[in-house]
Amino acid sequence: MAQPGWSLTIVDYNGETSTTNVHTGNVTALSLPGLLTNIATLRTAISGLIIGNQRSDKLTAYNTTLNPLLPTDPNAQVERKWLVKYIDTLAFFDDPVNAIPNLGYGKQFEIEIATADAELLDDNQEFLDISTEGSPGETFADAFEAIARSPYGGTVTVYSIELVGRTR
Repeated sequence: MAQPGWSLTIVDYNGETSTTNVHTGNVTALSLPGLLTNIATLRTAISGLIIGNQRSDKLTAYNTTLNPLLPTDPNAQVERKWLVKYIDTLAFFDDPVNAIPNLGYGKQFEIEIATADAELLDDNQEFLDISTEGSPGETFADAFEAIARSPYGGTVTVYSIELVGRTR
């Protein structure tokens, strides 16, 4: 099973933090350059979804403080989150031989991203649009799918992003 590979800590207006963990699969000398590019793309996509500040991110190879300041928007609260639901879409780890099945194939997983920017939602909606090209939701889904792996190590597809209220 893959271990969480990358995490992003978000701070809200009150100084509370929340961390989002993304499974990335193994990090190797060959995969690191592409992984770092994909992380930067995902960080940018997340910044388009939230009103809090990205405080820091971490990969096994690094732990970087991104912004030590508190957000200026009082609506930036760690309890207001995007609930990202995704599914493992890799049936076999050795395609086309298909001798090593992925036990996580078809299973659903979720992560939460704190300080959601509710103004990205259409009126009276709770789900972020992930189908319109160039929208913040679609941009995030593409960036997430490029880097994320399920806890089993398979590639993933985002199927919904919902605004939710949570305690830390």
